[in-house]
Amino acid sequence: MTHAAAALTITAAALLLVASWHRGEVEAALGLDTETDAPPAADWIDEMNAGIAAISNAIAPTPAAGMMPSEGLRAMLKQGEALRLVPYRLGDGGQTIGYGRYYPDGGPAAPGSITRQEAEEFFDADLEARAARWVRAYVSAPLQQHEFDALCHMAYNLRPASFKTIADAVNAGSDPEAASLQFIRAGSSLERGLRNRRAVEIALYRQGTYA
Repeated sequence: MTHAAAALTITAAALLLVASWHRGEVEAALGLDTETDAPPAADWIDEMNAGIAAISNAIAPTPAAGMMPSEGLRAMLKQGEALRLVPYRLGDGGQTIGYGRYYPDGGPAAPGSITRQEAEEFFDADLEARAARWVRAYVSAPLQQHEFDALCHMAYNLRPASFKTIADAVNAGSDPEAASLQFIRAGSSLERGLRNRRAVEIALYRQGTYA
């Protein structure tokens, strides 16, 4: 790496640290649940982090930088999310349509109905925007395809700040189970379903089991 590239990487890392600190301050001040809430005040921080990661990967690509979700992962996510062509009201607020496209309360309304083709287009866009790009952004450790897929599965229903906790564990050489179990809504009516989801994801990460 040239001196100029190294300097850009150091600058990007410094900006990422500052963004992460400010993200924590914003979320703490607003009393946010980082697993599900997506506040406009913090969205720009997530986007800045993604941009910094893209710059860093352009300079010195991480092993995950060029990876894409597999067809096995796509089928697994679609089966788990289930196709809905009209909006479905969530028990903890908001609506989804298609394969889990989320519309929070207070934001733009979900369409009254969509076609199967629109659902497929939404899914393609969401798999990239909500999952794959955050694995590429935050995971610097070498990954096998099934590990990348498992992390995409986790990221698909987490905020980037929450997923980064899991990515940090992987980067440290740890199994991601303990980190992922921080996001199960303990004590809520959603806990059982989220525990089951995490179990499926960990099985994929460890054994390459596409359930």
